[in-house]
Amino acid sequence: MVLTSREKTVIIVSHLVSLYSEKMEEEEIPQGQSVIDFIMKNIPQEYKSDISIDIIDDVFNFISSRPMELS
Repeated sequence: MVLTSREKTVIIVSHLVSLYSEKMEEEEIPQGQSVIDFIMKNIPQEYKSDISIDIIDDVFNFISSRPMELS
């Protein structure tokens, strides 16, 4: 199975949301930088054409609404 460009974009956004959270906890994010700003600054160039506020919102809402359970 080959992932589509949109699916890859969703995966990258998910990773960046997680990375943003980690860096916020470590106080490594500049004051006032939003998760959207962080994503737009760090998403690879080849995926910028696929990114939209809807994708970011969908991923963020999905992650936020699910409790993380580690095995």
